[in-house]
Amino acid sequence: MKRFHQQLTEVRKRTFYHDRLKREITQLIKELENLKEQEQQFLHILDQEEEDVEKLERVSFTNLFATLSGNKVERVEEEEREVVEARLKWREAHHSVQEVEQELQRLREQLNRLGDPDKDYERLLQQKKTFLIEQGEAQGQRLLELSENRSEVLAEIEEINEALSAGKRAVTALGEASISLDSAENWGTLDMLGGGMLTTAVKHSRVDDANSAVHSAQRHLRKFAREIDDLGTYYNHRVEISGGLTIADYFLDGLIVDWFVQNRIQTSQDEVRKIRSKTHAVIMDLESLREQFVGEQKKLEDEQRRILEPSI
Repeated sequence: MKRFHQQLTEVRKRTFYHDRLKREITQLIKELENLKEQEQQFLHILDQEEEDVEKLERVSFTNLFATLSGNKVERVEEEEREVVEARLKWREAHHSVQEVEQELQRLREQLNRLGDPDKDYERLLQQKKTFLIEQGEAQGQRLLELSENRSEVLAEIEEINEALSAGKRAVTALGEASISLDSAENWGTLDMLGGGMLTTAVKHSRVDDANSAVHSAQRHLRKFAREIDDLGTYYNHRVEISGGLTIADYFLDGLIVDWFVQNRIQTSQDEVRKIRSKTHAVIMDLESLREQFVGEQKKLEDEQRRILEPSI
């Protein structure tokens, strides 16, 4: 009896994992389609913007100097900023596409390794039913129900643990981004007061660090969103950071451009803090939900034990 119980529990866990992998693969395929569409949109924008800059830059130096007080210089600055922002958005989408493709391949390999757990489960279930009928145990059917319910609860706990893991990794990455942005903001203030090229370089190094951390956080948040969605809730957020403005800051060394960069640092910092707080709140809710399932698991196991132990 106990052997059947253990085998059924193990195979049932495999069937739930098999189903979860299939759902996640379906979600990832949709996500990949959307990311590829975004990648192409940003690439199209980038091509257009770079072409616009080239047109403006083809004006002669004399013409540029003659219209210095007009709109052309302002337009060049504006167009270069737009190019940098378009490049950054394309790069983020491109990296995300690559990551999702790699994740899809990994999940498909895992799915193939699992084989057909549904068939194994049905075979074991039939064997146990036959055994119970032959033994004439009155509580056999109840034991089957408890085994099934326990497997479902264990699968839910595993789902929650996966979501918690992704959420905590996202919170860690967002914390690293926040630290880098704090440092960038401090160096940026010094930079605007005339810190020179060294302070500018340090500031942008910190912004680049923050950008890498935010990209990592986005990857974990996508995973978090999929796990939450699989639990029957929806959670998603995208954090955007314009660290690529280093080009404008270096080549258009002026207070207006610098204030623009500094403002984006502050805006990004506010958004990172907001999504970190929101993610942490969802994690707390998930931990509370996990405790409820753990309590249900204990109740089911206690009843199983009361049935099984007298016959051991």
